[in-house]
Amino acid sequence: MAEQILSPTGPLDGTHFSAGPDLHLRPADDCARFSLRIAKAGLEDAIEAFGQDIPADIGAMSSSGNRTALCLGPDEWLLLAPVTEREGIAARFAKLSDTHSLVDVGHRSVGIDVSGPAAALALNAGCPLDLEAMAVGGCTRTILDKAEIVLMKLGAERYRLDIVRSFAEFVLNFLIDAGRESDVASGPPD
Repeated sequence: MAEQILSPTGPLDGTHFSAGPDLHLRPADDCARFSLRIAKAGLEDAIEAFGQDIPADIGAMSSSGNRTALCLGPDEWLLLAPVTEREGIAARFAKLSDTHSLVDVGHRSVGIDVSGPAAALALNAGCPLDLEAMAVGGCTRTILDKAEIVLMKLGAERYRLDIVRSFAEFVLNFLIDAGRESDVASGPPD
């Protein structure tokens, strides 16, 4: 049974959830989030400003240390970094001569880490993608039931969701219910 403790700083602060022995949910660490729009011709300069690789292929994700870049469209990326690096990253992008748009979207979203043997099954209760076939290191914008999410596959049984704050509790409750259903569907251990 999940106990939820809400705080005024975020919809999932102070929470830890277990939806059965095979599904674990927890709020992802807070981070700086930027929406980057830039032509692929300017990607090299953006890589230098961000301080790590930014993949050019849609659905690809690159991580180095504590920074992650996700390619969500032909000229659209989501950049994640520690909160303490927000101002430095914005300042370096402000110096770029390439036409681009870098928008700080850290205030709009929160993350949920989903892990365990039932992670894909719980996510697939509301997501139309074949998560078993999705490559580790892949990412996409998709839906979970009625909520738009950004989905990252971090490992064979590890995912991270980036969700608009107003849908965070809805998504969390959906996953808890889906986890309970998958636990019931798998039956008692032999």
